[in-house]
Amino acid sequence: KLSILVQSLALQRRVAARSIMLPISKKQIGRDWMEFFTILVWATVILIMFLAKLKAFQDVLIAIILGTIMMVANADFFFAHFRIYKSYIVLRRSLFKDVVGAALLGTGCLALHGLWPDAKGPGVALHLASLAAWVGCGVQTNPLLSAGLWAGGRNQMNKVQLLLRILAQVAGSIIAFAAFGLYYSFRFPGEGPFSHFLGLESACGAGATFLATVAHIRVRDAQSQKELAKVS
Repeated sequence: KLSILVQSLALQRRVAARSIMLPISKKQIGRDWMEFFTILVWATVILIMFLAKLKAFQDVLIAIILGTIMMVANADFFFAHFRIYKSYIVLRRSLFKDVVGAALLGTGCLALHGLWPDAKGPGVALHLASLAAWVGCGVQTNPLLSAGLWAGGRNQMNKVQLLLRILAQVAGSIIAFAAFGLYYSFRFPGEGPFSHFLGLESACGAGATFLATVAHIRVRDAQSQKELAKVS
């Protein structure tokens, strides 16, 4: 009896192993696609119902956010039709970091602006923090910072690379500003979300960032030349 029991257990294990190794049938694949299609239809219906309850301005902000994300995700396709595609391939990872960095930095400063709407410091911090991000992490999140590197440094970047950097930073900033504007329209409907964020103080911070970048890169280039002179 014990041997019969052992043989039956071994037979059950073999059957279970074979069932695991069996290929997926066409019916199962069709069922999976139908489930995916059903979920997609319901998600589309819910999205349409949600958008129908929004104002036209909010619909535009959502379209801007989704459109910008789509363009960033399909940047290879868009740049493949231009001569700057080779430069884009070389800088692709850096440009993606610039997009993410600009979006995160903008979101952080705008979150501070949401906590203190009357404060003008977050608008200034947006530009000054970009300088700190470049010095600390090497990420360029501000067009004025990149322009300062191009104007003040030697062999830092050419005009094509500058253009790509600015496009990446603008894309990240658009996502951050549009997302904050959408949030602000729900929390404080009818009020301007950037009333104190963009002003004279913010413009002064942008100018200071440009000048500080030019000065920093020139000092660094001068030190590099001195080191090369000592070696030679």
